[in-house]
Amino acid sequence: MSDELTVGLLGAGRIAGVHAHAYRASPGVRLVAVADPVAGKAERIAAEHGAETVRDLGSLLELGVDVVDVCTPPHRHAGPAIAALAAGRHVICEKPLARTLDDARRVVAAAAAAPGLLMVGHVSRFEPDHRGARDRVAAGEIGAVRQLTHSTTSALPGWSEAGWLTDPARSGGPLLDQAVHSFDYARWVIGSPAVRVHCMAAAGGAGPATYTLTTIRYESGAIAHVECGWAHPAARGFKLAAEIVGTEGRLSWSYDQLMGGVLYPRQGDAEWWDVLADRGFELELRTFFDAVRTGGPSPVPAAEALESVRTALAALESARTGRTVDLTTWKG
Repeated sequence: MSDELTVGLLGAGRIAGVHAHAYRASPGVRLVAVADPVAGKAERIAAEHGAETVRDLGSLLELGVDVVDVCTPPHRHAGPAIAALAAGRHVICEKPLARTLDDARRVVAAAAAAPGLLMVGHVSRFEPDHRGARDRVAAGEIGAVRQLTHSTTSALPGWSEAGWLTDPARSGGPLLDQAVHSFDYARWVIGSPAVRVHCMAAAGGAGPATYTLTTIRYESGAIAHVECGWAHPAARGFKLAAEIVGTEGRLSWSYDQLMGGVLYPRQGDAEWWDVLADRGFELELRTFFDAVRTGGPSPVPAAEALESVRTALAALESARTGRTVDLTTWKG
């Protein structure tokens, strides 16, 4: 492998565009090609970044790219990730790791057997506020963590191709698509496995679990409370609030928008400036490329991402049945 790392992007939706933009902050990384089955989508990203368009994953692999970045909908994560790993490529897989536990376990097994690295896109670990808070916890500044609260709420997403985000069968709804960030972050900060999950949910445009409240108990005795929903008015935008309470102190932060500005051209669609693209995503991808060059380890290992998927699916099960899920015995 040369000093330059070449990337093939599978999928050309919103998050793929964010990734393509963030590659620019990693010297020695070049986007070679973009693949998407929807006419015109791959061409838009490819033209902006000087890449070519190809038909599918097989075509990306034939180009000999070093890294495959899987930015497809969750129900189409496992197959491409496993195939790319089996072909000896390094893989970035957007969160969640997969739509089902069986698929997630298959990806974990493939990553363990493959020579390349797999990183799952849990970008909260790389956002400056989230990462800074975790660093302070790890340094012992607030003592032992006893409670973590994480809230992310927004309107019903409208940017997914053919509405896959609002189809629970494909996306898993807010609990798997959005709250999985919260579950991953809480596990990372608390440093202890989740053992019990209870979730209450209200129905809306994204299905029976459009607005959700989840409580998690960890082996250490700590608890987390995760609020997540796609039920706010569109004008309200995205809101995040977080708090970590320890035996010796408390940390908290919040923000009301992901987008920092907008350009309205005379012709064409409005262009938003994404704050996170210039913060968490750049550090996330740069950290992964550095790990590839040095031989690892993965900045977000597949086994940890599997835990987050399992917690999210347990929350969905709890919301459906009204019962607490015991993760020490639940098979999923």
